[in-house]
Amino acid sequence: MSESKKKKVLFILLVLLVCLLALAVFKMLSKERDSKWDDSLSQDALNQIVYEGKRYSYNQDLTNILFMGIDNSAGIRDNNMPSNAGQSDCLLLLTLDKKKKEARILQIPRDTMTEVDIYNAAGDKSSTINAQIATQYAYCIGGKSSCFATKQTVSELLCDLQIDAYLAMDYTSIAAVNDAIGGVKITIPKDYTMIDPTFSKGTTLVLKGKQAHDYVRWRDTGTHFSNNDRMQRQVQYIPAMVDKIKSNMKTQKNYYKTLYPLVEKYMLTDLKMDQLKDLAEYELLTSDIRFLPGEGKQGEIYEEFHVDEKKLQKMLIKMFYILEE
Repeated sequence: MSESKKKKVLFILLVLLVCLLALAVFKMLSKERDSKWDDSLSQDALNQIVYEGKRYSYNQDLTNILFMGIDNSAGIRDNNMPSNAGQSDCLLLLTLDKKKKEARILQIPRDTMTEVDIYNAAGDKSSTINAQIATQYAYCIGGKSSCFATKQTVSELLCDLQIDAYLAMDYTSIAAVNDAIGGVKITIPKDYTMIDPTFSKGTTLVLKGKQAHDYVRWRDTGTHFSNNDRMQRQVQYIPAMVDKIKSNMKTQKNYYKTLYPLVEKYMLTDLKMDQLKDLAEYELLTSDIRFLPGEGKQGEIYEEFHVDEKKLQKMLIKMFYILEE
């Protein structure tokens, strides 16, 4: 055999060997990826997962919007120094079913422990720590940057769940927005006279101004896990507020065009005006509000909420995925 033919045969053999090695590596990685799907509930490129040996597809009829209530007296703005932007004391994931025209809420405790990204003054990620999820907003530079960072962190907490948009409001706006829609009617579920003398159990009243602010925001910092009680009031107030806005829209022509300029300065969102208006078409299922499964514990310094990963996975499967036949 000539020298040139020997070189040609050797080249072909090398190419075949490389192809076989590549195929073997691909199969190995595929097996590893499949096993990780069972453990971490991560999605593949087709928005499918394998959970307990069964394959599920993400429900494409759903739209997920992250609502953030920001504790910052300076309001929502960019160009804060990291740690000065305020914290997201209220985190709600609003899930819209476009086919059924139904909306559900998943509430995420502010004290949920997870991997939080730290950003520098330029808005670039510099490190990651394990901390309360509420601090993710603070550890960026505020405004859109902190909203995006929080949206990413919540997505990762929920096993890389798709979050389509965000809407953030600062707590200083509660009274103004409440009064702009004419007040919110609620029935006090338990004795809250420590918040306001009029908040006695069973009393039905229309919250005005500071009353609305205190009802949604107040908690007894001297009592362990008082945030749980505040979360209950938040998920009572927010649906009632939505119902009031929807009622106003039915009785007042072009009500949304009147309301939007009044509340726009208090909020930050990547939703378009038409998308915000369309929210009124959905029925909020107040009887099906979900809470992140887990357990509250006292940490070395602050209270901590630790997620029950197995229960979380089962909840996500039920809420967001469809079993493949």
